[in-house]
Amino acid sequence: MSEPLFRFSPRPNRAHEIQWRAWGAEAFDEAHKSEKPILLSISAVWCHWCHVMDETTYSDPRIIQRINETLIPIRVDNDQRPDINARYNMGGWPTTAILTPAGEIITGGTYVQPDQMAQLLDQVEQYWRENRNSIGDQLTEPTMPQLSGDPTPDHEVLDLIVEAIRQQFDRAYGGIGVMPKFPQPEVWELLLSHFTATGDGSLAGMAVRTLDAMAGSNLYDQIAGGFFRYSTTREWTVPHFEKMLDDNAELARLYLRAFQTLGDETYQQVADHLLSWANNTLMNDDGLWGGSQDADEEYYRLPPEDREKRDAPYVDPTVYTHANALMIQSQLLAASLINPNQYGPIALTALEALYDRMWDDQRGLCHVDAGGEPALSGLLIDTAYFGHALLDGYEYTGDPIFLERTHTLLSWADQHLWSGHVYWDQDERNAGEAVGRLKHRQQPLKENTAMARLWLRIGTIEGDEAEVQRGRAILGALAGFAKDQGVFGAPWALATDMAEAPELTATVVDSPGHAGTDLRRAMFGLFDRRRGIRSWPVGTPEFQASGLPEIPLPALYICRGTVCAAPVTDPEHIIDALRSLIFPNGEDAEPAVPS
Repeated sequence: MSEPLFRFSPRPNRAHEIQWRAWGAEAFDEAHKSEKPILLSISAVWCHWCHVMDETTYSDPRIIQRINETLIPIRVDNDQRPDINARYNMGGWPTTAILTPAGEIITGGTYVQPDQMAQLLDQVEQYWRENRNSIGDQLTEPTMPQLSGDPTPDHEVLDLIVEAIRQQFDRAYGGIGVMPKFPQPEVWELLLSHFTATGDGSLAGMAVRTLDAMAGSNLYDQIAGGFFRYSTTREWTVPHFEKMLDDNAELARLYLRAFQTLGDETYQQVADHLLSWANNTLMNDDGLWGGSQDADEEYYRLPPEDREKRDAPYVDPTVYTHANALMIQSQLLAASLINPNQYGPIALTALEALYDRMWDDQRGLCHVDAGGEPALSGLLIDTAYFGHALLDGYEYTGDPIFLERTHTLLSWADQHLWSGHVYWDQDERNAGEAVGRLKHRQQPLKENTAMARLWLRIGTIEGDEAEVQRGRAILGALAGFAKDQGVFGAPWALATDMAEAPELTATVVDSPGHAGTDLRRAMFGLFDRRRGIRSWPVGTPEFQASGLPEIPLPALYICRGTVCAAPVTDPEHIIDALRSLIFPNGEDAEPAVPS
């Protein structure tokens, strides 16, 4: 895929005078024939320092001339090409990488100011002159993660990851480490989930300290809503001001999870404000969300009355599948916990629109639509996250079409991405036509963990032990890889926490004249580490084989393993049914509370 255009800083600059090429075989062939190294610039439309580099280094006449004469410059948009970014990012954005004509990295870094770039170009020119004849056309084989043969995840690794979080937790200001400080929502979701499993109040305490600090700090736009990407300071006081769709979708879910598990309405209010910002600011006319809102330090430091006199920072309307899928999940959770009439239609409209636009029976899911033809198909990140959005759609509505589409995605992934133990990050057909490091597929931890959770969820919903075991086996294979990641293994630990939990199935029995909508919504809003909601209308094969009694409809049957509560016909009685599973003999106990 080549980019339809190059996007530069919105402020005056001369970066367009560099003779940028799109990533692809044509640019790499030109580098081979001209025997010139490649300058790979990975930028993003929301990226402050990318804009600064456009305005300074890439606007310096000396640098423009040197690059055009001695290098083959390639410019890549990080959001539109996450596959390239995963292989070439040098520690942040912008990435400035010097490559051989085959695509091997010679050197690189992030932001490079003009004088440093002049020195870098001198060094590259000398190195290339002295070593060009000895540099081959081969790429270094990537180091693949060591996969375990264990059929189930390792609880010891889960404990080690939780302990790593505990050791690196900033007790003064919340968060992980000192600076820069990122929100890392899956870390805190892990602690909240594991708190419900263990009753360890210190886990909830770390999450609460962090959530309160982030929501009450400059990291959060207290006026318009939405979280900025990260803080440059330990105290969350000086953020980088870009707002990302995927980050905010995950943070909205985190705050809603905190409301579910801790009952503090402040977290519900934060999520409501955040989602309102996303729907008012990022949403396109078709009901899908653009990818980001630009960083503008001057604008965001203005008081409210002065902000109103200025145009808000630029919103990138480009649609990205994985980020929209994450936002759909958060909107559906908000529909259950805040307002079904406000958030439900938004989420379900987006769920249909995203499938209609991005799914192709032959190519799989496309990653990006910048206003033309959807492009870059066959990435694991899109398949995994959209699968979860579809399952949420099924649990919330009971419409079997969403369950069928989830199976369609899983079948496609097994055919095109499955390695035998875990999933590859891209379709082999993409790699076969690729250049540079894209020739070698990867097995990313986070996306594979999302696929494991998807198998656990659908297996729980369908009562299919083979599907559940498929998810466990993926987690087992990745245990060693996750252990090496420390705090960054939190997504794996969260999925393992889910895999170890006893299943909770909630079966809604209804009929066209007696829909179980309220029962589904109420159940969807309750947190459980491994919950599956399914709908079996009277007369379907599933209902007939279940042996469930035909009582006045709609009815909800909640079971923990093979033990079931009395059927529920009123949403207000769901908590009593759950309590009867926890305390089958009627005894009660004080719940654990965070310290």
